Amino acid sequence: MKKIVTTIISLAFAIFIVVFLPRYLNTDTHIDADIKNNSSLVSQEILSYDNKEKVYNKIYSNGRLIAIVTDLDYLKKLISEKYEDYKDDFPNTELGFGNDVYIAKETSYANFENVDDKIMDYLVDNNLLGVKTTAVEFSTSSGVYEIIYVKNYEDFSSALQAFFRNFVSDETLQRLRNGEVIASPTELGSVETNVTMYEIITREEAIVSPDLIFTNAEDIYQFLCYGHNSTREYYTVKEGDTLQGVGYNFGDMSPRQIVMLNPGILSSENQVVTPGMELNVTYYTSPITIEVTKENLSQQFVLPETPEYIEDESLEVGTYEVQIQEEAGIKNVLYEEKWINGVLQSGTLISENVIKQPKRGVILVGTKITNMVGTGNYIWPVDNPYITCHYGCYFGHTGTDFMNRYEVYAPIYAVDSGVVDQVGYRFDMGNYCIINHQNGVRTFYMHMNSAPYVEVGQNVSRGQTIGQMGSTGSSTAVHLHLTFEVEGVRVNACNYLPCNLIN
Repeated sequence: MKKIVTTIISLAFAIFIVVFLPRYLNTDTHIDADIKNNSSLVSQEILSYDNKEKVYNKIYSNGRLIAIVTDLDYLKKLISEKYEDYKDDFPNTELGFGNDVYIAKETSYANFENVDDKIMDYLVDNNLLGVKTTAVEFSTSSGVYEIIYVKNYEDFSSALQAFFRNFVSDETLQRLRNGEVIASPTELGSVETNVTMYEIITREEAIVSPDLIFTNAEDIYQFLCYGHNSTREYYTVKEGDTLQGVGYNFGDMSPRQIVMLNPGILSSENQVVTPGMELNVTYYTSPITIEVTKENLSQQFVLPETPEYIEDESLEVGTYEVQIQEEAGIKNVLYEEKWINGVLQSGTLISENVIKQPKRGVILVGTKITNMVGTGNYIWPVDNPYITCHYGCYFGHTGTDFMNRYEVYAPIYAVDSGVVDQVGYRFDMGNYCIINHQNGVRTFYMHMNSAPYVEVGQNVSRGQTIGQMGSTGSSTAVHLHLTFEVEGVRVNACNYLPCNLIN
């Protein structure tokens, strides 16, 4: 009898452990604890406990429990029906869990509230469902720094090609792809010799929300130009505006950069802009970096020595006679330029070759020279000259605007010998200097950064530094406004300077 009682007690204890204990302890399974502690993203209750374990599907997002799925097939059916909303834009695929959503299986004695419809709502509201597409990754040696998703990789390739085309020609790209080595220019002008993209671009499959996917080449192109910056700034051209002035006022952009930002509106950096034109002045804030190497062949003057002045008693006092007409020499100068996303970063001299030697002039004077007399042969007023606005480029413009291609606040030189006629400051001319070359020609130098380095009545030699380029007075950008005045009439400086040599 004692043995029967012991057996009955043992059996009852075993039944209690299996059937009743899980109902009273909170340590039976991890799955129960998640629900009891309200740590799931979708609220869910435990309805009851059974004496038999069941397998459940737990759905997670970024490592956090969303809820317990009661019927996984039903949830998948809801997702399949939701695909109808995206089928037209994303055909021949299916809707599924995004990359950060996953299912894990676990057992429990508990019976859980059915919240499958709420789980579906949570997945939709939080963009956790996705379609299969292509992820494009941008990386450097430091790792991936940007990922975008595109419907068609062909659209991305097309947009990338269009972005490259802002800075380098298709011909150069094709030649480089073919492994060609592009030679230095043999004629005046610029040649693209190499192109480098700093970043690495790779692709792989991904499942993401349709809202995150670029569906056309134009949107991808805008991303390549501006990243996630959706703000654009526009400027309406006013009377007297130039491309150089517009660019200077919006981030000191060059005319070439303004042209790149306005395809279909502008075609040339020498184009005259007209009042009312609306120009995009938002420069690239691109997630990628395109470096273009160019070699630029130009010509520069080689100055002869200062003319030799010889006293001649047979000449009247104050008169002179040119015995040997001086001539400036010419040299070909080759620079290597580095451009990054359309911005000139540097110019490095590669070589120079004198193709015409200078000839020193000899001038006979009737007495000791008191005033420097111009030779009539004029030099560039700046090194590495670049014309930003020609004579008459807008109404009332009676000069020629120069910049130094490689230096902003560059020195300004006297284009010929003479005597300083005027220096000072005017609201329109800014800091200025006027040189009388004693031969019927005067030259005006305007918008200097500070007062000229010379004084009224001072003799100046051709090539002497007389000031520094600036943007004082009525000026919209750093430049030199040079005016030639012949017998009191202002004329085109390019009548006396070989502007056709500038490229």
